[in-house]
Amino acid sequence: MAPGKRTKKSAVCPAARAARMPVTINPMLATLVDKPFSDPDWIFETKWDGFRSICFLNHGEARFVSRNQIEMTGQYPELAQIAKQVRAKQAILDGEICALDAQGIPRFQLLQRKGFNAQRPPIVYFVFDLIYVDGYDLTSCTVVERKARLAEILQPSNVIRLSEHIDGEGEAFYREIEKFRLEGMMAKRADSKYVPKRSSNWLKVKTVLRQEVVIAGYTQPRGTRAHFGSLVCGLYRGERLHYVAHIGGGFNEKLLASIYQLMQPLKTDWGSFVDAPKTNEPVQWIKPKLVAEVKFSEWTADHRLRHPVFIGLREDKDPKDCRFEFETNTGEVVETATKDRKRK
Repeated sequence: MAPGKRTKKSAVCPAARAARMPVTINPMLATLVDKPFSDPDWIFETKWDGFRSICFLNHGEARFVSRNQIEMTGQYPELAQIAKQVRAKQAILDGEICALDAQGIPRFQLLQRKGFNAQRPPIVYFVFDLIYVDGYDLTSCTVVERKARLAEILQPSNVIRLSEHIDGEGEAFYREIEKFRLEGMMAKRADSKYVPKRSSNWLKVKTVLRQEVVIAGYTQPRGTRAHFGSLVCGLYRGERLHYVAHIGGGFNEKLLASIYQLMQPLKTDWGSFVDAPKTNEPVQWIKPKLVAEVKFSEWTADHRLRHPVFIGLREDKDPKDCRFEFETNTGEVVETATKDRKRK
């Protein structure tokens, strides 16, 4: 049993299970679908534009870990006070670390800033799930039950906020998301349990197509441009890295310089692609260790990104997790999730 005072089971949810606090969590992942929808059996919330992070709260201390078990605590010292704003001795939260712009809107690009200086943007942890609290594992509870308990123990502040949701009205909610130029919307079956894998009970609908890609090389610059011309990027299928795009847009001089420096220790004489692309300029191959996030207009018929633009580096992602992810038909996925639920 977990140390400390235990919450009464009835105050958590009927399906809560007495358990010691886990030391690691594999987060639940969503399936990408092509359009918003409305359904009374689903809840809808914002898809936050930041770094996914599991927060372990243990007797006054907060520890943040990425979805790939990368330690993130030291990068965000302002989040240490979160432990005082959750009314629990022990808890495991699921949420997103975000940087806010001047209007209070999360912008992923702002997370690229290094160091702790006067220009550092406000950092906020948006919490959307509660996995464990004071002696009880909540993964078998429904997402609505988990969020209700989360709302009870959370004291919102300038560094931690509850990710609110609405019931049923997904299409109207999506229109509001678009107005604020947010990344997208999450849809979750109201009765869904928390499972450590990708699930059709959690869906994501993006306002702009975005993709995490592996940087495997860079081309020489042309004209007055310094450092490099474009990043040569790919995605994994199985264990093989396939070329998907040259990324030449979205950089300023500081970005070009900083990314160039990061790539220098990774230089190699051979490429990692199974299908090495043709380039207009000489290419320098690097080991596939860096991950970039890009936005783009569409997938081409031969699985290339059309009009890709660099957004930022993803320090929280394992390159091997960067795989082809195409939108699936919303109606078909929702129907399948409903049928699977009825069979249980």
